[in-house]
Amino acid sequence: MLRGSEYSQGFQRSSDGALIAEGKRIQLKPGQVESVSPKIGDIHQVSNAFDDQVSISIHVYGANIGAVRRAVYQPDGSEKLFISGYSNAFLPNIWDLSKESPAL
Repeated sequence: MLRGSEYSQGFQRSSDGALIAEGKRIQLKPGQVESVSPKIGDIHQVSNAFDDQVSISIHVYGANIGAVRRAVYQPDGSEKLFISGYSNAFLPNIWDLSKESPAL
C-alpha cells in the first residue's frame, strides 16, 4: 500500500460454486503488503477504505499481465473472463501473447 488505505477480502468457492468470504477482511495501510497466488488463494476483492480521499496501491504480477487470462466473479460464483491487455492508442501491444498459438 503506497498511500491511503484499502480493504482486502479473500474468497473461496463453495461446493456449489458460489463464492464465500474467507477469513476476515483486512485493512492495508501505507507500507503493508499482501500476497495472493493460485497456490495460496487469489480470488479477492479490494476497495478504498476512505469515502473522501484517493488511495494508491501498487500491484506486482508474476506474469505478463497484458496476456494473462483472468476473471471477475459475481456473488453466485459465475465468472466473466477477460485479459487485461494494455491501454495504448498509439503503439501496438508487442507483449500481448494471448493471440499466439502455443508451439508444439
